Amino acid sequence: MRDALLGLAENPALPAELFARLVSGGDEDVLHALAGRERLTTAQVSALVGIGDPALTSRLVRSGLVPWSEIPEDHPGRALDAVLGGVAPLAAWWEAGTDPDTEVRQEVAYESDAPAEVLAALADDVDPRVVESAAENPRLPPALLPRLARHPSTVVREAVARNENAPAELLAELLADGGRPAPTRCGACHRRETACADHTPGVRRVRSAAACHPAVPTAGLTAFLDAPEIRTVTTFAARTDLPLHFLDRLAEHPAADVRVVVAANPAVREALLRTLAADPDPEVRRAVAENPAVPLDLLVTVATHERLPDEPAPRVEAATDAELRSLATSRVAQVRALVADRARLPGDLVEQLAADPDPGVARRIAARPETAPGRLAELVERHGSAVFGPLARHPGCPAALLHRMAAHPAVGRRVLRDIARHPAAPAETLLLCLTAEAPDVRRYAAAHPALPAPVLESLLRDPDEILAGAAAENPALPVTLMEWITTG
Repeated sequence: MRDALLGLAENPALPAELFARLVSGGDEDVLHALAGRERLTTAQVSALVGIGDPALTSRLVRSGLVPWSEIPEDHPGRALDAVLGGVAPLAAWWEAGTDPDTEVRQEVAYESDAPAEVLAALADDVDPRVVESAAENPRLPPALLPRLARHPSTVVREAVARNENAPAELLAELLADGGRPAPTRCGACHRRETACADHTPGVRRVRSAAACHPAVPTAGLTAFLDAPEIRTVTTFAARTDLPLHFLDRLAEHPAADVRVVVAANPAVREALLRTLAADPDPEVRRAVAENPAVPLDLLVTVATHERLPDEPAPRVEAATDAELRSLATSRVAQVRALVADRARLPGDLVEQLAADPDPGVARRIAARPETAPGRLAELVERHGSAVFGPLARHPGCPAALLHRMAAHPAVGRRVLRDIARHPAAPAETLLLCLTAEAPDVRRYAAAHPALPAPVLESLLRDPDEILAGAAAENPALPVTLMEWITTG
């Protein structure tokens, strides 16, 4: 019955009087389940705070549900909880920002809505971890960044290089040599009593962080074109303002991850794109197809030979009507599938592609919300279980079609799971889902509001407690059964 109590606590149709009964029960897990409900009333929040459990109160405050004036004054961590919940007045920010606990001050410095004056004070904190969080915070007054870029610790300088407001000239300095004067501390130093003999790794991280910043001047990136930090190179390789000779050189980088980013960069010259379309790595070739500037003939070539992801292609999204109609009649099925994936598609093309003989095209069309219910049934007739997945997720899928798929011998667990939580699934289909081997399918079916009350009652008594909990969470559960759970 414990799982049923927890499920009931999450039931969106739970009456107010039963909410109060569950609160008075005092079960810790049930109380936290109640605290996680959407649209709690002011009275319900007050009742939960009145329990006096610090963890429960902290959760409610950090969710922004308790005004500052109503947070008990003796609540541990009152100021920090208010800060994290977005309900702190300026005085609470200062209280948390001067807390003796370093981790508390660090959390305050990290908050995206921290007051600028509090961040300015934390930028002078004795602990470099706190200064690091303040230095990276975009709400820090920009005038403080040059001073922090000269901080003795590399961890602070690295944070400055990650600050979105860092000016180009400051980033250029950090990129060149980690900043001047040379740092005397690094991240490794902070974890030991004595300073390191060599801060080179920390300086390298500062330079890498600067190289990743979108505002760093591209001229300084020359030294990083062959850098071993692949994540750094892939970050700036996506910039569209790189000199063309940079892109040419990066296209020959030994790491395929770098070449993938270059292949998707719309600033790449057409000739280089055609070279990358013949790259030995298939991910690079596929990235060419995802480039917004790829010529259509090259897109068709790549689609002819490579399996592309099931998502809209930027070049197809930007295609003119004439280009789109030409692609829709391509001999290459995957090209037609790219058209079917387009976010906006003329109605006549939807109809045209709904009759396409290729299952890949059919799956894309079956996923489109504007595809008429009658067309969905035709897709099943023509392609069978190959289109079950997108049909089970289609918001307009008819109940009869959902039942037909659920009863099909080839139906898979994922399809059954989507059917079990489809709003249009009828009771007889949900009963089929309740007999599935997969626990998640049965759980979704038990929580579906189309289940009749007698079935819900039997599920509450089921030896599978997880199933009973799902039934208790069902918004169609009669109040009499809800009351039975609270007294059982």
